[in-house]
Amino acid sequence: MKNLVKFAGTALFTLATMTVVSAQEKDDKGKNPDSVRPIHESNVMWKQRLWRRMDLNEKQNQPFFSKSNEITKYLIEWVQSGVLQPYKGDSLRTKMTKEEFMKNMIFEGSVGTDALSDAEKAAGFGTTTAAKGGDDGWGDPAPKAPVAGGVAPAPVSTGSGDYVFAKDISILEIKEDAIFDRQRSRLYYDIQAITMKLPASQSAAGFEKEIASFKYKDLDKLFRSNPNCIWYNAENEAQHKNMADAFDLRLHHARLIKKGNAKDKYLADIYGGERQGLLKSQELDYELMEKEHNLWEY
Repeated sequence: MKNLVKFAGTALFTLATMTVVSAQEKDDKGKNPDSVRPIHESNVMWKQRLWRRMDLNEKQNQPFFSKSNEITKYLIEWVQSGVLQPYKGDSLRTKMTKEEFMKNMIFEGSVGTDALSDAEKAAGFGTTTAAKGGDDGWGDPAPKAPVAGGVAPAPVSTGSGDYVFAKDISILEIKEDAIFDRQRSRLYYDIQAITMKLPASQSAAGFEKEIASFKYKDLDKLFRSNPNCIWYNAENEAQHKNMADAFDLRLHHARLIKKGNAKDKYLADIYGGERQGLLKSQELDYELMEKEHNLWEY
């Protein structure tokens, strides 16, 4: 009899455990694992994938880029300490090692022309005006270095180079989903990934350089766990906010540069120029506002 009771208790416990696990699996299924606050697919009435470009030097974004409290400084420190996983691209599929990340942080101009390909050297990359004996920007032509024996010395590569500063990395590309939740009857912006980029003005090659991408779900946890990650409120210093809350409140300005399309092209490429792309981005933002209004009528 005791064995029968013991067996029945074990069976009931096992059944209850299976029920809980099954319920958990059922709840998790149909939700985006990269979302901070995932919305079940059955409640998604409409969704649009968007990419935005956030210039941290813009006045509205400077609270994220205050002195010694730059958002990029925290991202770099977290990767170096091993608490933040960088990725190759905002698809968040391929992980990046710490060594690869630090290699991307090297300023190309500090390692000489050995870091450039033959085609880049032929195009003039890596050769400064001062080296050519022209105007170095200070008003007077830069003196040419003396050449021994009539042969110019070969450039020397340091092998490691200098790393760019956090203040130099002023571009963030935000990948997010605009989702209309039928259950709550409102539009949500669900940030998926943030990509850190070195602007063209700080790149020796003359174009933007992608450093690494990060899962925003990881960043949200790290922002909230660190009280120093503040959005600096210059108007009322008693009301500084955490960077995670600032993103939730949409206190940043990030221009729309791409929306989901079959050819995965940016707006500037689709509409034939940066000016046309800018105008279209503003038009699309207005359309999103109108979309939220009109969805109430369905």
